[in-house]
Amino acid sequence: MTRDLWWMTLAQGLWGLGFGLYGLLFPLYIEKLGGGPVIVGLMSTVSGIITAFVVFPGGWLSDRVDRRTVLIWGSIVAVPVPFLFAMAPHWEWLIVGVVLYFGSAFSVPTTQAVVVSEASPNKLSTAYNVVMSVFGAGMVIGPTIGGYLTSHYSYQLVFILAGILYALSTLAMAQIQPHPPVPIQKTHQVEWRPKTRPRYFQWVIFSAGLATVQGIAWPFVVPYWKTVGHLSIETIGVLGSIAILAATVTGPIWGRVGEKLGIPRALGAGLGLLVVGWMALLWAPESIGWGLFSGLMRGVGEGSRGLQGVAVGRVARPGEIGTAYGFYNLVTELAGALAPLPGGLLFRNWAYAPLVIATFFTAIIAWWLWNGLPGRPTPAPPITP
Repeated sequence: MTRDLWWMTLAQGLWGLGFGLYGLLFPLYIEKLGGGPVIVGLMSTVSGIITAFVVFPGGWLSDRVDRRTVLIWGSIVAVPVPFLFAMAPHWEWLIVGVVLYFGSAFSVPTTQAVVVSEASPNKLSTAYNVVMSVFGAGMVIGPTIGGYLTSHYSYQLVFILAGILYALSTLAMAQIQPHPPVPIQKTHQVEWRPKTRPRYFQWVIFSAGLATVQGIAWPFVVPYWKTVGHLSIETIGVLGSIAILAATVTGPIWGRVGEKLGIPRALGAGLGLLVVGWMALLWAPESIGWGLFSGLMRGVGEGSRGLQGVAVGRVARPGEIGTAYGFYNLVTELAGALAPLPGGLLFRNWAYAPLVIATFFTAIIAWWLWNGLPGRPTPAPPITP
């Protein structure tokens, strides 16, 4: 871990804590300002689509200008958002903040590109998962603090504190060194085709497929627990925190496992644990004990999914890492944003259906990866023109 990676880790942690203060409570705030369930769903869809369509141009930009500049502006754009939320008199006023916040995701591929360029090749998996998973730590601590402050004081106080944390995160990000673009060899400029980049496109397609499978089920875990398991909101919140905590803590560990076993087998093992978690959820939705076990297994398994990003970084060429991550995020974000639509139809007709489908296809993918697929083992062999 270099100096810049530690500063980025701190920035990610502060940002995650700021978002964690209000992220889970935001649907309730929308309803407080007059928006119903349809508006909540609309905001979620809009945020996913905005994210999907800004990450590719953001990745392209990060290969052509100083990456430090992209990272700082990505933070600056979103710093005012919590203050806009605090001042909103009606739910329509939240739209501007939602657009700004998720529009700032243009800097996400730049974060990934800087990690790949800063980390040593034999430690890339660990460094990538540390930087990218620390955001989740705030999502474990933040909701408890935000819930307490909201109950005893106000949403406005929560948003103001979140804005301050965003500003501190921006200051931390500003401490990294400049990262000027790496010149791209002319022979590589027109080779963005599956035929010439088989391993890259293989990982992109695979990741989009996995995002689709998980996206069908993940949004409906809470409704499933509520309608099928008849658990209280407080209990569901604790079980959800267990899953987030497990994913955050085990992310760096999966990085080390990936360095030892290779990314395909490590990711296959992680998805196998995710399958165990889905099965436990299906087996006893009303049991708190099984719910804790399910949350733990799903969280540990989810922690391994950062290895997909490591694989993309290893097969991307030095001057094109930002663009590679931009397209990767575009495809996976779109898949994740659209998958809940059929998941919702399935859930409405049979509440078990999304989870059954996710369990079945995740198991197939886990078996496929454990047997050494997709592609050749990582780390990748040297790339030749």
